[in-house]
Amino acid sequence: MKKYKINILILVCVSLLIMFLVMKDDFNDIMYNILNADISYLLLGLLFMFFNVFFQSLSMHLYLKEIDKNYKFYNTFILMVSAQFFNAITPFSSGGQPFQMYLLNRQGIGVSKSASALLQNFLSYQLSLILLGTIAIITNKYLNIIPNTSLLKNIVVIGFLVNVFVLLTLIFLSKAKKLNTKVFNKIFNFIFSFKFIKNRENLKEKASKKIDEFYESSEYYKSNKFILIKSMFFNILSLLCLYVVPLFIFYSVGQENINIISSIICSSYVYFIGSFVPIPGGTGGLEYAFIEFFRNFAGKTIISTCMLLWRFITYYFSMLLGAISLLFIKKKVD
Repeated sequence: MKKYKINILILVCVSLLIMFLVMKDDFNDIMYNILNADISYLLLGLLFMFFNVFFQSLSMHLYLKEIDKNYKFYNTFILMVSAQFFNAITPFSSGGQPFQMYLLNRQGIGVSKSASALLQNFLSYQLSLILLGTIAIITNKYLNIIPNTSLLKNIVVIGFLVNVFVLLTLIFLSKAKKLNTKVFNKIFNFIFSFKFIKNRENLKEKASKKIDEFYESSEYYKSNKFILIKSMFFNILSLLCLYVVPLFIFYSVGQENINIISSIICSSYVYFIGSFVPIPGGTGGLEYAFIEFFRNFAGKTIISTCMLLWRFITYYFSMLLGAISLLFIKKKVD
């Protein structure tokens, strides 16, 4: 919790700094635009954020149902909503999955099986992200929607390579059992060098069993290709829902010179950059990327307004809902 409190403090400080830098020259105009935005379009943006999590949940539920046929979709949905909070307050969105493993373990799904399900789902997500990103890059090359500056091009290439590296790492983790077992044995030998560790062989045997269970689950999912196809379908729908949110935000402030294709392409570029920003929520990098990639569709004041509204809907509001869902989870677990 100390680590999370530090992350939240960093997040608040950076967010306030960004808001100050964005609003310092046009505070009155930006506030006027925000207060006079069309609420119906903003509600549509929130609705599509709901569908974003809903399709994520459908993807995750495919894997959890293979473990427990009686596992309810409602529990999966709450699992995904609550993870939004931990993803939001940790660098590289790394906090959601450990919490999900903890919660699934409390619900009777073992750590090794839940880890395998989460890994396979994340693998599907990365494949979907890279697929949509590749389509966006190719489409932009012909439509020239985003300014082709050398800086932005290099940043997007780095983001693309980071996501490909993550994908390859996930594939490696799910296949390289022998190498991972060797690494595991070396770690255990190091731990066993401390005399205060008791029941060493028993601990090692239990851990080895968990590793075997993890790879057995992974092999099962790999042998059922249809699960991956359906999972990718749901993750693509989830990402598309996320990518069209800027469209509604621009419409809410009266800017209708942007279309759904432009919104999807620009958003895909934005999230490529956010993937390697080491600050919780990609704060700083995502705001900069949004302003740069969407700047062709409006003036400076409108872009700043849209960026603040977009960040609230896609990040702060989702984080708030995740925090609220934790209260229900705590009561249910207790």
